[in-house]
Amino acid sequence: MSFKYIWKNKEANFGKPLKYQVRGGTHLTFEIILKWNGKYIALRRKSIPGHEAPPHAKKYPNGLLYFCHNLIRYGESVEQCVKRIVKSQTGISVKSYKVVDIESSVQKKDDQWAIVPLVVAELSTKPKIGSFGNRIIEVVEFTKKNVPADFAWWSKNEVGHFLKRFD
Repeated sequence: MSFKYIWKNKEANFGKPLKYQVRGGTHLTFEIILKWNGKYIALRRKSIPGHEAPPHAKKYPNGLLYFCHNLIRYGESVEQCVKRIVKSQTGISVKSYKVVDIESSVQKKDDQWAIVPLVVAELSTKPKIGSFGNRIIEVVEFTKKNVPADFAWWSKNEVGHFLKRFD
């Protein structure tokens, strides 16, 4: 490397991927809002495969609603990442997708810097109930006018605002 970068303002600079999440580290994870036939799709399940459930999940024995969500892999393109996550969590292929925003925040629980591209993905077909990483109990279709209230990590208002702003 002929030029040596010197970071003065806590700019993003990452080392090799780690096996475990570390306090004060960084993760790049995609939140993928699903669409099929002009409607949005949410998946009722116990949690996102490989992720913790939110604290209020205990109040919902039949599960909460989730979009697809997971980490990008080292060297993976955005397209490969979106298609892999959706296929592994729904069993369905992605017809098209668009990255509509990127959120950046530091999580209070572990001081992790979360960088989250927000994606809207059009599916090739409607997902079905079944086991994809974990069990999908229900597939819920909705529009901007009838957003359900029992999402795991989003409020009804947050989902509605997101859809009006970006899709």
